[in-house]
Amino acid sequence: MILGDKLHVVTVITAVYVPVSFLITYAIAVSNGHVEAGFPYISDTGTLPPESCIFGQLLNIGALLAAWLVYIRYKQIQTAYLPVNRQGLLRANTVAFILGLITAAGVSIVGNFQETNVMVVHIIGAFMAFGIGALYCFIQTGMSFKMAELPGSTPFIIKIRVLLCVLDTICFILMITATYVASLKQGMNLNWKPHHPGYAEHLVATISEWLIAIFIVLYFVTFYKEFHKFRMTSPQVVFDIKPEVGNNHLNSQNNSARTTGTEFVVPNNVHIPGSDEGSLP
Repeated sequence: MILGDKLHVVTVITAVYVPVSFLITYAIAVSNGHVEAGFPYISDTGTLPPESCIFGQLLNIGALLAAWLVYIRYKQIQTAYLPVNRQGLLRANTVAFILGLITAAGVSIVGNFQETNVMVVHIIGAFMAFGIGALYCFIQTGMSFKMAELPGSTPFIIKIRVLLCVLDTICFILMITATYVASLKQGMNLNWKPHHPGYAEHLVATISEWLIAIFIVLYFVTFYKEFHKFRMTSPQVVFDIKPEVGNNHLNSQNNSARTTGTEFVVPNNVHIPGSDEGSLP
């Protein structure tokens, strides 16, 4: 598997990629005069062509990175706690995995359904990305308190996760409230000016939105040390073919596979370095 023994690098790639992708569309939108330079909404920087096309493509890639991180985290917890039958953690892990994939899908929806074209779908995608994303972080934080023995986990990392969840929640409430007040005073506007009614509320909303995006990205970065103690190997593919005349070569391979008890496609083989020395408590 690509980066299978360097999974911690994925957190760094995501932490660099997401802000850079936002800044690219921001620069294009400002240079085209589509938004003001002073803190537009992230979505405003990718709602008009040509930046809307770039915005959609960049967010699609970002969604894939997010889904990849969510999957790695899911497999890490599953591998560590399935052998010791920690059912509570395993159920929470499944819920978090589903919420994480919904979050990634929301990122893609935000990029492909621009607010000036399909507002309702865009808002749904934004809620999936920010609202469900915050819920994912809360569940992971709660699980962290139950997984202090997980390789790479430290009390400091858990405290950082709690802090990020609190800050994310505050900014989410500020964003929703300020957006509602600003829309009542001015309505939908891509080119906000300081003299516009609701401009102060608009700034509170947009700054909060940018901070939410940063906090969620930073939350993924907190997986860095734990991912460093974890690796995934490429899957093994094994043919399971019923004996047929004329397939002597494949039959011989199949019989060999059956001797070892392997008859189906083997899923990702996951390993935590040092786990052979004993199971986690």
